[in-house]
Amino acid sequence: MIKVGVVGYGTIGKRVVDASIESGFKTAIAVRRYTPKLDIAIEKKYPLYSMTGDIGIDVCGDFDDFIKDCDVIVDCTPKNVPVENFPRYKNVKVIVEGGEKHSLTNFSFSSLGNYEKGINKDKARVVSCNTTSLVRTLTSLKNYIDNVFVTLIRRSVDPWDIKGGPINAIVPVLKVPSHHGPDLNTVLPGINIQTMAVKVPTTLAHLHIVRAKLKKEMKKEDLRDIFENTPRIKVLSGYKSTADVIEHFRDLGRKRYDMYEAVIFEESINVESGIAYWIHVVHQESIVVPENIDCIKAMFGERDKWKAIYETDKTLGIEKKKECYK
Repeated sequence: MIKVGVVGYGTIGKRVVDASIESGFKTAIAVRRYTPKLDIAIEKKYPLYSMTGDIGIDVCGDFDDFIKDCDVIVDCTPKNVPVENFPRYKNVKVIVEGGEKHSLTNFSFSSLGNYEKGINKDKARVVSCNTTSLVRTLTSLKNYIDNVFVTLIRRSVDPWDIKGGPINAIVPVLKVPSHHGPDLNTVLPGINIQTMAVKVPTTLAHLHIVRAKLKKEMKKEDLRDIFENTPRIKVLSGYKSTADVIEHFRDLGRKRYDMYEAVIFEESINVESGIAYWIHVVHQESIVVPENIDCIKAMFGERDKWKAIYETDKTLGIEKKKECYK
């Protein structure tokens, strides 16, 4: 049994913990301090370790004990903290999240884009929520695309965050391209992409407006069919906003209303004069969770990409028809 250690129990960390346990991995958590968020982990009797000595609760050991007890560390701490932790990760495999620089691990992972390159790796970075959605949608179309332009409309903060913003502004990323295009190229170097981004006062999800110039003929029905038959992409009809989409996943009874899929508004799908268009929604809190589980599987030698992805999807309750996994 693979022993997974998750560092941090925040937005991504708590979801990776749950998904790791559901995937049959032995799972432990390391934290810097006690916060009320940990009460659920304590109630569920998850093994807890302290990174900073006495934190006022019973723990199984210190950070060195934690590292020794794990086969792989998934560092889900806030941006730039994994860099501080990295020198301590010796004789253990490590995964960091998309807020870190590619240069920290020199390998960026996204399941549909480059699963095979992750096999038996010791260090990996799972790309960010926005990049994950772009890898999924563009991998499915890579044989058709000449170049891509994406406008990213980013949520300001997560729903629980009372410190961030903006509250009454639209904040553009003035550097062009935004970091999302170059980040995609760490996984899919062959795609010619330009990106621009703004941040807006909402917490539910990001939204991408995509324009892709095609090098092969395609009808909008073809585009829709490709999306509908690609794992981890969901096409929804009749929905008009990110709020509608999130409500759909609440009504499905998803835990934390998690939306692991990139969700495409069906009515936005179009092909005109050799250009493909669509709009998709990205749930920043959960979309990278399946990729983290797949990355663990790849690092420990699972060579069958589609078997790994299908089993992860089945565990999370998002599997499509078996023939979609090929």
